[in-house]
Amino acid sequence: MTIPSAAMIDTYDYRLVVLSVLIAMLASYAALDLSGRVTSSHGRSRYLWLTSGAIAMGIGIWSMHYIGMLAFRLPVAVEYDWPTVLMSLLAAVLASAIALFVVSRRKMGLLLAAVGSVFMGGGIAAMHYIGMAAMRLPALCHYSAPLVNTSVVLAIVISFVAIWLTFYFRGDRTLGLGLKIVSAVVMGAAIPVMHYTGMAAASFTPAVLSRQELLHSVSVSVLGAAGISVVTFMVLGLVVLTSFAHRRFSAQTMELASSELRYRQIVETALDAFVAVDEDGMITDWNRQAEVTFGWPHAEAIGRRLNDIAVPIRFRAEHKEIVANMVASSDERVARTRVETTRMHRSGREIPVELSLFAIRRGGTHRVCGFIRDITERKRFEQELIAAKEAAEAGSRAKSEFLANMSHEIRTPLNGVMGMTDLALDTELTAEQREYLETAKFSADSLLLVIDEILDFSKIEAGKVELELVDFNLRDNLKAMLRTLELRADQKGLALLSRIAPDVPEVVRGDSNRLRQVLVNLVGNAIKFTEHGQIELEVSVESQDGDDGALRFTVSDSGIGIPIEKQNLIFQPFAQADNSTTRKFGGTGLGLTISRRLVELMGGQMWVESEPGVGTKFHFTAQFKTSSAVPAL
Repeated sequence: MTIPSAAMIDTYDYRLVVLSVLIAMLASYAALDLSGRVTSSHGRSRYLWLTSGAIAMGIGIWSMHYIGMLAFRLPVAVEYDWPTVLMSLLAAVLASAIALFVVSRRKMGLLLAAVGSVFMGGGIAAMHYIGMAAMRLPALCHYSAPLVNTSVVLAIVISFVAIWLTFYFRGDRTLGLGLKIVSAVVMGAAIPVMHYTGMAAASFTPAVLSRQELLHSVSVSVLGAAGISVVTFMVLGLVVLTSFAHRRFSAQTMELASSELRYRQIVETALDAFVAVDEDGMITDWNRQAEVTFGWPHAEAIGRRLNDIAVPIRFRAEHKEIVANMVASSDERVARTRVETTRMHRSGREIPVELSLFAIRRGGTHRVCGFIRDITERKRFEQELIAAKEAAEAGSRAKSEFLANMSHEIRTPLNGVMGMTDLALDTELTAEQREYLETAKFSADSLLLVIDEILDFSKIEAGKVELELVDFNLRDNLKAMLRTLELRADQKGLALLSRIAPDVPEVVRGDSNRLRQVLVNLVGNAIKFTEHGQIELEVSVESQDGDDGALRFTVSDSGIGIPIEKQNLIFQPFAQADNSTTRKFGGTGLGLTISRRLVELMGGQMWVESEPGVGTKFHFTAQFKTSSAVPAL
């Protein structure tokens, strides 16, 4: 429409314009915070946040509008009809309530956003034009229809953008403060656009003001504008601070709820019974497995004394003492413990259990918690294992006793056969008779060796072999041992050598007979499995610590050698590198087993190095004490 030529000249106080924009931005920031609080609340809390949020946000939007109207300057005095002003405030509150209700929905489609923006934009436009109608001045107000329509459209569009932004950011905890402020600035700058477009749609021409129109009018001074601004900032600031505190509290509440949920999931899905008691022994927690283990449902167990329903009478004093010690002690080792004891099913059946107990202190209260594992099956298995072990040991003892007895029973008549054979060989015999008797003596000697090895093996298995510690001359002992084997080596054309390091002690304390037995076996094997070349015994000091020392013995030959895959097998009982060697060379397969066990009894170890077709080296170490005594002859 055409503005009359007598239209009043209007101006703006740009300080108040800037203030109105700032208020709009603060109101937008509050809206972003409030939407999240309304969405996350439930029940009465939700309606409280919705109502208080709508009032606070409505006051902010209305204050922006009203400060913007005060920024509008005309050459005449302007008053305001306070009932109409209250109606404009009510319109702002309703528009804010609609906005918060829409953005707090769980889901929001385009249609809901559009409908909500129409109602919110219409409410904001109504607030603006009702506020304009509250103006009381000696002039008539004229409106430009195109600008009015534009302002209403702008209100709806701006409401749509505000609703969409608020819904999008309402629950985003990762939204940084900077991005949130930017969103508030965009929304806060857009909202005044509608207001000042509506103001531009109005023009004023001089007119006479009746007394009736001034009946409820009030004049607003600069001080009044400042008061409105201060109150608005205080209200919106209080809303933001309250929302911040509520958000922190809600986050802590959610974290606590999540922690409690995880705790319940862990406890309820545990394969062991979980029980918690307070300082007086009253049950405060009882999981599903506890129901299964003890036969008491959760509802019946809670609030009762654990001592009364799950602890046998003879263990109740012990139970009370454990709980009291854990509650009273500040020692972490006492506050956490694991014990095996007995508990009781509802039926009266006793259950062997393993308790894993720990104390929890919160403020001035104490609670003792425990995972309780039914170990009935484990105990049964342990008893079966013990019984099986005892049976095996009894069998081993019976076997050893049988072997010892049989060896003794066989050895006695065998010694008689060997003695009579020796006597017969001393008489005049034909060549054929002597050959028969020598064959019989050789067989008897071989049989006696087998019996001796079986007897030694059975003694070692039974743990009945004890070492005899005596002082002896090591060099003399080794020479005597080699002298008994020289004939066998000479018969095969083998050189039998020995090499003793200069630092090897002359006299040592140990079991000379067992050392001799090991060396005779190793050197005898070397002779047995070597067809040409030499056999060598080396002795050196492995380690020395005062009177305590270890010697290394090495028996090397140039015999057939042992394949690497068989080198561990030869130390097993009744085993040889090749079964054909038993038929070719004889033997029980116990010699190396016995030798290795004897070496271990002497505090050492035995191992082998060998290459087929080249030769073999057997090494072993043994512990001896250096002695300055002169050994008995």
